[in-house]
Amino acid sequence: MIGVNRSSLWRLRIALALGVMVLRIPSLSEPAWYSDDGFFMSVAWLSSRGLRLYADVYDNSPPGIYWLYRLMLLLGARDHHVVVQAFASAAVVIATVLTFEVARRLTALWPALLSASVAGVVLSMPVLDGDLFNVEIAGLPFFMVALLLAFGRGWASAAAAGALLGIAITFRPSFLVDGLAVLAVLLMSSRVTLRVASAAAGLGAVGFLVVIGMWAGGSLQAYFDSVAPAEHAYLVWANGGNLTPLFVRLACLALVGAFFHYRSGTTSGRVLAVWIPAALAGASLTPRELTHYVHEAVPALAVGVSVLAARISWKPVAAAASLAAVVLAAEAVLILPAQETARIQGYVAPPPFLHNYGYAGMVAYYGNWLDMVSGAKSVAAYDAWFPGQASSDGAELARLRQMGTSSSTRIIVIGDRPWLYVKGDVLPATPFLATNSSFWRVAWAPGVVSHALAAGCADFVVYVDAGNQDWSAALNASAYEEIGGTPWPTYRPLIRSSSCADR
Repeated sequence: MIGVNRSSLWRLRIALALGVMVLRIPSLSEPAWYSDDGFFMSVAWLSSRGLRLYADVYDNSPPGIYWLYRLMLLLGARDHHVVVQAFASAAVVIATVLTFEVARRLTALWPALLSASVAGVVLSMPVLDGDLFNVEIAGLPFFMVALLLAFGRGWASAAAAGALLGIAITFRPSFLVDGLAVLAVLLMSSRVTLRVASAAAGLGAVGFLVVIGMWAGGSLQAYFDSVAPAEHAYLVWANGGNLTPLFVRLACLALVGAFFHYRSGTTSGRVLAVWIPAALAGASLTPRELTHYVHEAVPALAVGVSVLAARISWKPVAAAASLAAVVLAAEAVLILPAQETARIQGYVAPPPFLHNYGYAGMVAYYGNWLDMVSGAKSVAAYDAWFPGQASSDGAELARLRQMGTSSSTRIIVIGDRPWLYVKGDVLPATPFLATNSSFWRVAWAPGVVSHALAAGCADFVVYVDAGNQDWSAALNASAYEEIGGTPWPTYRPLIRSSSCADR
């Protein structure tokens, strides 16, 4: 590692942080349009109103993201989406600086700086969901701190590493797979037994606290009864009906990692031989090409690629090559597991590049922002450019308010518009905010919604998208009238069953 004084290091850290923040300025203006964002915010908000997570309001992520959104709600995130976007930017800035710090333990200063810069850019690219706040971005800083602390010498740093890894897992369980890199670093240190035991104790302590928190909030039993089996079902479904593609994928990555670990003659090479395959495995456990899945693998890819690209003598070419290689690798992480799964299971793979904007749309994304800040486009027109039908949410809610909604109004959304709950100050008539893909992994969920529809348990039913099932029969089983004047067909019941009296 090239020596450098502390003041120079701080200047580099500040430059990295400022560079990423400047790059992310357009994302701070984004409206609340993203579906996952809507689930996290609505679940957190409904939990703050006394509904129990997983039991009274269901989503399939671990509790960490909802607890973080509860914090953001206290900071005004319900009315000011910039709070969420600011947290996303802060998480990427922290992950970028931590990538630099971890890379400095593995390589020279220039490749470390290059890897951090590339990671910051890729984690901020709208085409790769870098403008959004999802579980990978939320958990990534905690994982990166855990990996950095694993390079320490004492038992306390190892314990803290385990604890922070545990926090990352509360956002996305696949960080447990990435945690093999933390274990690899610990196994290469002195006092191995003490430090590994300390890390395990830190991880266990966080797990215990999470269990206590879920128990106190009344969500622990529902997590084991509903979420855990649904997540297993989701994993099987995403891999085409059985876990054969996953096992093949993991075996290939393990063999590649073992080969490079065996051939490497340096500590940094052995760490990368574990970290990169582990990150790729974690990002591809459920090969659905959802773009945000790749975020947890970006720092590992950036470090590995930059170590190679730094051999190019002309630094601008090295930087451009690194960025291009990591973007291509990120796309490969999304595309290849899905193609492998389809090939093994014998079906046609979905088309690749399932992005919100696409690479051609990057120009339009930044152009939309420039038009807004220059005054060439109104804020409303700027907001309407984004996918997700945010403007339709407003029109839907305005019509429902005309019909007399209140904070005790309950609705059922057939389809996927979770923002309606938090924006409309209404409650769900069932634990399920939407009938999306995760909904169908809960075996009893369709029956609950069908009963609620047939019994007239909701004050309003918003029929956005039928999805996997035609719900018309359940609607026809009770007397409904369409209210009209809404973006989506919207109904209210004329008859309510006595089974809904205690809802």
